[in-house]
Amino acid sequence: MNFWIKLRQSLFIDQNVSVLSLTVLFILIAFFSWYPILPIYLQELGANDFQVGFSYSLLALSSTLIQLLGGILSDQFGRKLLIIIPSFFFPLLYFLAGNSSHWITLIIFLTIANSLSALQLPSFYSMIAESVPKIKRGRAYSEFELFVVLGITIGPAMGMILIPRISIKYLFYLNSLITFLCALIRIVWLKETHYHRTKLNIFDSFKNLFNKKYLYVIFALSSLFLLFNLTTNGPFISLYAKEILNLDKSKINLLFALGGFAAVIYSMWGGKIIDKWGSKNVLSYSGLGLGIFMILWSLSSLWWITIALFTILYIFFQSCYIAYGSLLANITHRESRGLVIGFIGTCTGLVGSIGPSLGGYLKLQFSPSSPFWAGLTFALITSLLLIKVKE
Repeated sequence: MNFWIKLRQSLFIDQNVSVLSLTVLFILIAFFSWYPILPIYLQELGANDFQVGFSYSLLALSSTLIQLLGGILSDQFGRKLLIIIPSFFFPLLYFLAGNSSHWITLIIFLTIANSLSALQLPSFYSMIAESVPKIKRGRAYSEFELFVVLGITIGPAMGMILIPRISIKYLFYLNSLITFLCALIRIVWLKETHYHRTKLNIFDSFKNLFNKKYLYVIFALSSLFLLFNLTTNGPFISLYAKEILNLDKSKINLLFALGGFAAVIYSMWGGKIIDKWGSKNVLSYSGLGLGIFMILWSLSSLWWITIALFTILYIFFQSCYIAYGSLLANITHRESRGLVIGFIGTCTGLVGSIGPSLGGYLKLQFSPSSPFWAGLTFALITSLLLIKVKE
């Protein structure tokens, strides 16, 4: 009962937060019905281990590369426009991805989709920050991430049921349909939050980004994204589960679904934890927790222990994302928020995109668990760098 009360309350915190949360929920349900087994699907389409790692590097790079441009355009033309326009390109791209018969073609379409998503991202974070009072930002980001992780949870569970029965290309078609419907909802119900736009001096704004505070933030978050791309956002968990733990596609999807369910439960209180302890501290401890439990998971052999450790590491992963959004909101100002978030996202994404290729190299040269040990190293670096950051 408490779960449904909190879920209902979250729908009414703000119209923008609700619209973004609900549309992202349905998009991610469709997306994660196939995404956990993408590494295996790429292998079925002819990719080897290195090519899978390289593909994920491209996906990670494209997810962040043009965030800076998205941030600049967001400050100039408003948050809503930069969310709406890319939303109408996704249906075509996912339809074409579903028709791909070679791994290169598939990655090309997914890379374009990820690039458009990167264009949106600064506007997402900015709109949420500007839609609620500052004292409610922790709660707003927590509740948005609640719907994100609900999608990440329900999607693999749905995929677990559908994949043995239908071809994966139909899941891409479903993704195409859902993104089109969500684009229509956004154009009708999202409200602009960035009304008083001033023409920024881009050069002066860039100069302000290169102070000690922002440099520590960029270095810390770059290390954090290397951790993500070597663990939860990379292909190595699915490959390790298949090759070492001997799990089939359905069980891999089940693993991600259970991890997501644990993250859903955490998200109900994640905002309060951040409001009490601060986004920087929560991000630091959560990154360390993710790195440590990733190693423990890779050392487990019993199925129930594997599940238990995976749910814990996924809670830390979710905590990182909630604290990440809150930290960005707290260190930025409305006038240049899009630019700053876009710049930080681009820098951290460029560095983080090295992760999958690095992990693929380590996996081939050493062992299937090598990417996770590299991830733990970056978790430690992230925590040390965040000590220097002042919110």
